[in-house]
Amino acid sequence: MYNGKRIGAIIPAAGIGQRMKRTGHKQFLTVGGKEILEWTLYNLMKTVTIDEVWIIAPQASIEELKDKIKRWNILYDFNRPIHVRPGGETRQASVFKGLSYIDNSVDWVVVHDGVRPFVDSSWLENNLHHMSDSDAVVAAIPSIDTLKQVDERGYVVSTLDRSCVWQIQTPQVFVYKELLAAHYKAIESMFEATDDAGLVERLGYKVMLCEANRNNIKITTPEDLVFAEAIINSLKAGDL
Repeated sequence: MYNGKRIGAIIPAAGIGQRMKRTGHKQFLTVGGKEILEWTLYNLMKTVTIDEVWIIAPQASIEELKDKIKRWNILYDFNRPIHVRPGGETRQASVFKGLSYIDNSVDWVVVHDGVRPFVDSSWLENNLHHMSDSDAVVAAIPSIDTLKQVDERGYVVSTLDRSCVWQIQTPQVFVYKELLAAHYKAIESMFEATDDAGLVERLGYKVMLCEANRNNIKITTPEDLVFAEAIINSLKAGDL
């Protein structure tokens, strides 16, 4: 709960992880002695602002994950409802399913990737106040690389102003009813976005970017597992 607002979280974790080049789902791979999804849930649930969680998982993993949640609940004392539900064929479809599972008592919804295990829980607490003058608050980091726009053949068209370019992450916070409406509009027009903020942006809603921690990586490729281990090793016990 935050200033009287009930907050639900959707964790899409139904992807098959083709770029990981391994069998099985990447969210269940182990780094630093914990599964990736376990790290994600453990770090996200440090914030007291989240009232309830819906994990959107592969259909074949539902029962196994429910058993894991029971163990993690005992181990970490989450002390809040955590639901496990089946996802869709795409990330966008999985988030939409998550939204359909949430009841109308939720005011704001947090969407966070199941494979971003090192989310800083203080990010939510530090930035939710921006929801008073925005429709969405999104974790992001300023680009540190020079970015160039190219044509379909790979030739440079222009060099972008790096000071105006940010790399988008999660968590992303939305007014529940507005995000649900944006998903319905996307379904009607067969529009696919790479993140949920893209869905509300096209409807004219105000989206604010709030700087996140650079440890907040998304584990997508085998190299990311190496980075994840390095992050764990670099942090003191108790910081994870």
